[in-house]
Amino acid sequence: MLRSISIALIVTGLVAPTAWSQSWGTIKGRVIWDGANIPSPEPAKVDKDQAHCLAKGQLLKDELVIDTASKGVKNVMVWLAPLTPNDKIPIHPSLSQVPNKPVVIDQPMCLFEPRVAMLREGQKLQIKNSAPVAHNARISGSPDVNGTINLTIPPGGMIERNLRAERRPLMLACDIHGWMAGRIGVFNHPYFALTEPDGSFEIKNAPAGKYLLYIQHERGGWLHEGRRSAGQQITIPANGTLDLGTIKFKSEYLK
Repeated sequence: MLRSISIALIVTGLVAPTAWSQSWGTIKGRVIWDGANIPSPEPAKVDKDQAHCLAKGQLLKDELVIDTASKGVKNVMVWLAPLTPNDKIPIHPSLSQVPNKPVVIDQPMCLFEPRVAMLREGQKLQIKNSAPVAHNARISGSPDVNGTINLTIPPGGMIERNLRAERRPLMLACDIHGWMAGRIGVFNHPYFALTEPDGSFEIKNAPAGKYLLYIQHERGGWLHEGRRSAGQQITIPANGTLDLGTIKFKSEYLK
């Protein structure tokens, strides 16, 4: 019995320092529009179910949302990835539990609300239709991971799915209303963020060390340093903050 306890203590002594040696830090920054003029939202081409879709006025395209006061760009996706694709990112104990609250996307007035969503693998995604007209949701991911999900959602209906993590955001569309689109990011860790209306983002309790950072906008493409699909290598300081400062969204980035 004493020998078993001694072995257990030795094993604990070997393992514990490894767990304790992991430090954590914060990443923050702000994406702002760098052009001289802020583009005005364009009207969406509403060619179906106009009585409902236009009941509250003209629909405006929402793939580029810029705050006129701060020039902040909303709905920019920010996430971490390991340097080696098959490696796993350490997760802070306070973030180890996958949220049991589902991420909800609705379609009340012929636009996806929110247009961009980010969630963890294991967290439920619900797509609702609170409108009085039928919608559908076509979610397109990697063929060997999530593939394509394309389901009609009747008025008042909902679909619920558990999606697997992918290296790139999945595309969201409604085939009934061709102007509707969006993005869904699914990750096997909690280190992701969407920019706020003022363009700011913050990722807390991220593991210290070297990782890849991705900053992507639906129309602007890659916004991180180098603007390459391979990401930007960063070093998260232990017990500190990596402040990326102002990340410029230039007008020429628009596709």
